[in-house]
Amino acid sequence: MPAYPNVHEILIAMLTPIATTVKAKRPDQRLPYNVVRRIGGAEDNYTDRPIVRVDTYAHTDEQAEMIKEACRQRITDSGCTLVTGVLIDTAREITGGQDAPAPDPTDRKQTAVYQLSFRAL
Repeated sequence: MPAYPNVHEILIAMLTPIATTVKAKRPDQRLPYNVVRRIGGAEDNYTDRPIVRVDTYAHTDEQAEMIKEACRQRITDSGCTLVTGVLIDTAREITGGQDAPAPDPTDRKQTAVYQLSFRAL
């Protein structure tokens, strides 16, 4: 089985210039931040096609929307680019940003789903 790049590491490198991006929220995590999770996808021994969710947490709805939109642009423009030495073949949005309940009711959260495509290292 091929060793595919870690999609979480790719997304963290890609999105951290926009806002702190992590795989899992820490108790002391300061707003704003993104949480990235692989939620599906398949591979065919040549190409991995992970489906990922990006949750954006912020102080206000406007800030969450602005960060979510910047992340959407960065992800959807990443096809045919190198990120941490990995060539992303394609990237597309599956579901656009939408409001979602946050664990802390004073936080604002936007969530969106994307699919990327890249090959084994």
